[in-house]
Amino acid sequence: MTKKFSIAVDAMGGDNAPDKVLEGINLLFKNKVNIHVDIFGNKDLILKLIKKYKYLNKDNFNITHSPDIVPGDVSVRDAIKLGKQTSMWMAIDSVKEGKNDIIVSSGNTGALLIMSKLILKMIDGVDKPALAAIWPNFKNYSIVLDLGANVECTENNLIEFSILGSELYRTIYGKNEVVTGLLNIGSEEIKGNESIKNAHLKLQEAKNLNFIYKGYIEGNEIKNGDAQVIVTDGFTGNIALKTAEGTANFITSEIKKSFSSSFLSKIGYLFSYFAFKEIKKKLDPRKYNGAIFLGLNAPVIKSHGGADAFAFYNSLNLSYQIINGNLINKIKNNFINNNVQQSNKAESL
Repeated sequence: MTKKFSIAVDAMGGDNAPDKVLEGINLLFKNKVNIHVDIFGNKDLILKLIKKYKYLNKDNFNITHSPDIVPGDVSVRDAIKLGKQTSMWMAIDSVKEGKNDIIVSSGNTGALLIMSKLILKMIDGVDKPALAAIWPNFKNYSIVLDLGANVECTENNLIEFSILGSELYRTIYGKNEVVTGLLNIGSEEIKGNESIKNAHLKLQEAKNLNFIYKGYIEGNEIKNGDAQVIVTDGFTGNIALKTAEGTANFITSEIKKSFSSSFLSKIGYLFSYFAFKEIKKKLDPRKYNGAIFLGLNAPVIKSHGGADAFAFYNSLNLSYQIINGNLINKIKNNFINNNVQQSNKAESL
């Protein structure tokens, strides 16, 4: 019998919690059998709400009461001061103690990152955690990182992120060959800041990488899908993410507005309905909900704070793929065996 994985869920984070969280868990159980969920939050409130979800039963979940929550607008310092009785802290700690395999939270991003670093610690050989997410492209999907965990990055950080992101892509999509590139302002060797240029030179010379290094990727090339993993610093990555989200929303809003502007345009919409339905499905951000903090000793998934139940379900489904694919052990093996990281460490001494 295969192992039954267990997900720790912070039920009190994000908008409309814990109701949307419980509904998302219900969708997970509807589609996955061999999984267990440990729900952290206000037990009385959760028990009151849980009765309406038919796929939740005593065999596939349990509730761990936590008296406190981390508000979405609190500073990281104040979040830490709230102590060890918050649903977020207790969920992370349960993973450290080996009671659960992974944590999912829609709560405060900064607090989740700092608490995870404090409790879980970094993998040996990894300096900083990276926030990675799935992006749609013309061919399939890409992994983009870092999306905001680190405003400034050294060349060695970018190399580490390349290894982390490539292993994540291989784990989720089952691919042996992964093509990885560095996001830059041009394809010429002289363009970019010193960190990017130095990382580029090292990756060109590196041996035993877990990916094929493509070189520089410009922002308008991400959608092409020629590179499965795109690596950048958190400042640039977060701007790229917000720009992409805003552009997608603008396009869908303008299309909707155009088709409702006149009687003839409404008729045209009827003939185009199925085509636009496919476009909307492809661009639906709820399908890609769930950013991953990579580099920690256990996987941590950050669901969008405004995610609905379907989006939260997708972050849970991503969690299942990650633990089922044994991501953390694969990453650790990469940093044990990788010559680039060993040489990077030697240079920093």
